[in-house]
Amino acid sequence: MNHPLNQQDKGNFTKAIKRAKWKSTFRTTIISLLVTVIVLFGAMIGNAHLASWSAERVSKSENALMQITGPNEVVTARRNNSGFLSGTLQTYTAKVIEGAVVPWSHKETKYNVFPFLSFTSLSGSINQSLSVPDADMQENSYEYNRSFNGLSGQREMLFYIPSIDYNDKILNDLPLLQEMNPAKLVEMAISFDKDYSLSEVKQLIPPGLTQTWYWVDTYDNKKYLESYIDGNGNKSYSTPFSESWVHGFGINLSSESSMEVTEQKFLDALEAGVRLEGNHHYDFNRIYNYLKKDKEKPDASDIRVLGVVVTGTAEELRVLSDEPYVRGVTLGAVADKY
Repeated sequence: MNHPLNQQDKGNFTKAIKRAKWKSTFRTTIISLLVTVIVLFGAMIGNAHLASWSAERVSKSENALMQITGPNEVVTARRNNSGFLSGTLQTYTAKVIEGAVVPWSHKETKYNVFPFLSFTSLSGSINQSLSVPDADMQENSYEYNRSFNGLSGQREMLFYIPSIDYNDKILNDLPLLQEMNPAKLVEMAISFDKDYSLSEVKQLIPPGLTQTWYWVDTYDNKKYLESYIDGNGNKSYSTPFSESWVHGFGINLSSESSMEVTEQKFLDALEAGVRLEGNHHYDFNRIYNYLKKDKEKPDASDIRVLGVVVTGTAEELRVLSDEPYVRGVTLGAVADKY
C-alpha cells in the first residue's frame, strides 16, 4: 500500500516536469520564430541587394547597346520590377527629330540573379515592329514589306548594304516629300553606293541637313547575305535591314554640347560593351573582332560608313534628289515642329 505523501510527491513531480516541458517548448518556439524572422529579413535584404545589382548590370548592358544602335533614339524612362532572385527591367525610348519627340519603344529585359535558376527567362523584349504590305511595292514584286513601329504607327527606316544584290528592289522615298507639308520634320536613312569614311560622309551630305546617325559596316559574313538558288530552283535575294538591326553611332540628341561626333565614339562604346560581358556580349565581341582584323584593337580607319540618317524639314530634304552616292533612301519618323 502506497503512502499518501508518496502519491502527492509523484503528482507534484509530474506537474513540475510538464511545466518544464511547456517552458522548454515555449522557449524553443520563441527562439525558432525569432530565428525565422531574422533569416527571412536577412533573405529579403540579400535578395533586394542582389536583385538591385543584377538590375544595374542589365541596365549598363542596355545602355551600352543603345550607344551603337537605335538611330535618333533616346531613353526616356526605366523601371525595375524585382522579384525573388529575378526581375524585369523596362526601358522606354523616344525618337528626337529636330527637337520634336515621338514615342518609340517599350522593351522588357528579364534577368536572374543566378542565371542557372529558372525563375524567369534570362532576357526578352516586346516585338513592336509591324510588317505592312504596300500596294506599290506589291505591284512591283518587292520581296519584302515596309516596317512600321507598333507604338507610334511611324515608318521604320530600311538600310541597304552597298555590295548586296536586292534584285533592283530598292526603295526611294524622296518623292513622298513632295506630298508632305514642307514644314514637316522628317528623318530619312540614306544607303550609300559604297562605303565611305566618316570625313567623306560629312562632306557628301548637302549643308542644311542634320547628320544625326552613321551606319557602320559590322557585317563579318556578307556571303550569308548574297542571293542564292533555293530548293525549288528559284533565286532568292536578300532583304534590307530594319533600323532595329543595324549598328552605328551618332550625335547626343539630349545635349546640344555633343553635336560633333568622331569614330572614337563608336570604338569607345564597343570596347565598353566587350568589357561589360553583359547580355549583348556576343554582338559586341563579334563586331570588335571584325573591325580589328589581325590588329590588337580597331582604330578610326577601320570604321567604314555604309549610310547616314539625316533630319530636317520635308522641304530641306528634297535636295537629296539625284545625288549620285544615294543607292536607297527610306522615310522614318515624321513629326510636327509644334
